[in-house]
Amino acid sequence: MRSVKSLLTVVCIALMSNFSFAGDVTGVKKSESDQIKSYLNKITYNQYINAGTKLNISFFINSRHEIIVVSTSNTDLDGVVKSTLNYEKIEVKDLEYNKLYTIPVDVKIVY
Repeated sequence: MRSVKSLLTVVCIALMSNFSFAGDVTGVKKSESDQIKSYLNKITYNQYINAGTKLNISFFINSRHEIIVVSTSNTDLDGVVKSTLNYEKIEVKDLEYNKLYTIPVDVKIVY
């Protein structure tokens, strides 16, 4: 009887320690906004504007998981945003294909 209790205790401890690491999932996909943000962070904005600004980016996702920028609300950044985001692949979870979305972007220049 004592060996059965010991065995159950060891099994319970092993299962509990195994489940405690379940939160450390490395294959978690980023949200679409995080993926777009990572692409936008690659731009050196101080080459194009002198101070921070806000802009809206209108885009859709095509069937090949690519971002297609339709327009932006800032003419100074329009070309660089389009060249940075257009045809970049992202993992799609929540967005629908071929539906127009607009996201606000707050650009802050840090010196």
